[in-house]
Amino acid sequence: MIPKFIELSKEENEIIGKYSSVLEKRADVFSDKFIEWLKTNKRFSHILEKYPHDKMRKGISIGYKSIIAPSKGWEENFKHLSEVHYAIGLSSDDLIEVYDMYFDDIGDGIEALEIDPSEKLMLKCAVRKRLEKEMFDHINVFQELQKRVLEDRERFYKAITDISKMINEYEDNISLENMLGEIATIVVLDIDLDLVWIGNAKPQDKWMNIIASAGKATGYLKDIKISLDPSTPEGRGPAGIALMTGKPYVLNDFDVTIFNPWKERADAYNLGGSANVSFKTRDGTIWNISMYNEKGKKFPEKIEDLLTDLSIEIRFLIEHNKKEQELKKLRNYERALVKIQRLLIKNPPPEMIYNSVVRIINAYTKNSHTIHITVPDPNSEWMKTVAAAGEGADIFLNSRLISTDPQRFPQGQFSTSKCFREGRVVIMNPQNEPQFVKFWEIHPELSIRSVGSWPIFEKGIKNPVAVLTIGSRDPDYFSEDLITLVDQTVSSIEMAIDQYRSKEKIEWMGLHDPLTGLPNRSFFEQSFQNAIKRADREKKNLGIGLMDIDNFKEYNDTFGHIAGDELLKRIGLSLSVILRGGDVVARLGGDEFILHVIFDDPKELDSITARIREKLSSVDDKMTIYFSIGWAVYPLESKELYELIDIADKRMYDQKRIAKKGV
Repeated sequence: MIPKFIELSKEENEIIGKYSSVLEKRADVFSDKFIEWLKTNKRFSHILEKYPHDKMRKGISIGYKSIIAPSKGWEENFKHLSEVHYAIGLSSDDLIEVYDMYFDDIGDGIEALEIDPSEKLMLKCAVRKRLEKEMFDHINVFQELQKRVLEDRERFYKAITDISKMINEYEDNISLENMLGEIATIVVLDIDLDLVWIGNAKPQDKWMNIIASAGKATGYLKDIKISLDPSTPEGRGPAGIALMTGKPYVLNDFDVTIFNPWKERADAYNLGGSANVSFKTRDGTIWNISMYNEKGKKFPEKIEDLLTDLSIEIRFLIEHNKKEQELKKLRNYERALVKIQRLLIKNPPPEMIYNSVVRIINAYTKNSHTIHITVPDPNSEWMKTVAAAGEGADIFLNSRLISTDPQRFPQGQFSTSKCFREGRVVIMNPQNEPQFVKFWEIHPELSIRSVGSWPIFEKGIKNPVAVLTIGSRDPDYFSEDLITLVDQTVSSIEMAIDQYRSKEKIEWMGLHDPLTGLPNRSFFEQSFQNAIKRADREKKNLGIGLMDIDNFKEYNDTFGHIAGDELLKRIGLSLSVILRGGDVVARLGGDEFILHVIFDDPKELDSITARIREKLSSVDDKMTIYFSIGWAVYPLESKELYELIDIADKRMYDQKRIAKKGV
């Protein structure tokens, strides 16, 4: 409401009207003074750089003429002038100073008039009131604009405050994608926008990945492309400018060339302006936040600093969330590693190790998409998955998906394939690999954004015996700390396999002859118990054969002990080849061997003896080898092993005596 003391009387309005043409001429002079005043103040240097001086002079002249002699529609023009003054950074104090300058200037003009002194005084008083009224209106408009800006800023800071609360409310119990989705929703609701989207990209990426969005115009984002390359039209839009410059960028009108790639789409969703800000997180990821107004609405003046504040808060939240998620992930892998190490203490066989490791990692790391262990198939190019868990596990277990052949695409280009061929850890981001697109069309459930493969080695074997592969939809899944933990897991697996192989070797050596590799007496005694059970079950006989080499001493004396050892190895191999499945030959020591064979007809023993004779007759090209063998039959002659061995031993020596007499 205008104070009464600055309201003009009828006489004051009449006298201003009487001399308005003379006073209006002073406005042209004052426009030059106003520009000089701007030049003396560094705060307004940007105005002088941005606006042509001639255009500025004309605008100032028209505005200040209208103060003296308001024209039709002046109120609307005056409001626009006030908004312009506010936008260029003039304060209320600046306005008062300018109005004082204008009054001084116009007062000089009135003093120069040759009119009645009383009329001159009344004119001065009337002009002062007119200027004070206009200044009052001007400052009121300023205050309304300030109020509006403060309300806009308050909405922004409410959004920032609501976003910061998420740290205390959610801590590490929310994924990054869900958190960003909630941030987008908060910004839409608090600032009253039609659309907000948040996206990111790695420096090597070509396109932005939209991670989260909110608002009634989210359909605008379907199949949208925002490029990181400023040389393309998709990289020169509002978001692209913010990405390229690293500064906030606001566009209140989409009727510009840079927005042509998206204009038709924006019109369909009644969008008319966007505010954009970008930033980088510590890992080098580039982020962008884009906000969209409906047509006819404008973003508040000086929104850039608000966008910067908002981006700082969101960057902090992203960093905090990533840190919490990474710590949670590492804790899960640490727990899995402890569980695996406890299991490995029991020294299980490799097959059990593989299945347990995959199961434990899957149980403790919910963010893993797929975990599998594959082994090479010695008979083909394809690798066999022996353990798998997570999404797509059945496909890995039941299909030939991974090839060792680098020429086969894409099956020979998987991280598992490269890891096996190169014998090193391979970390890949498959979303950047075009050769996998067609494969994912066939197996969409196997689509992942990061994958790591670790070779598993055994001592004495050059190539990996297996490959552990972990896949995730998180493109940043494999941090250095996580890779170290998986390295430790694989080292534990390799140590456990080595221990198992050592134990297996010790057990083997305890049951086998170190020279020939044949079973020894202990193994033979254990296998005899299984053989008699089978013979009883099948109602068959079990033959125990004891044999030695008749001319072994002569062979040793002639060719030496090393040659004799080689002969025993060849004899052991020959006897193994002769026997059928379930039959066993063992070395008792020296040149003595013992056999057990299951048979129906006693003539089968004669047949076996004949095959042995035939085989040993050609086992050495330097000397013909002779042997003696005696047989005893379970259960006809005894049920006790040592009694059967005694019987066979006597028959063997009987055979030797007969052979000597024949000689």
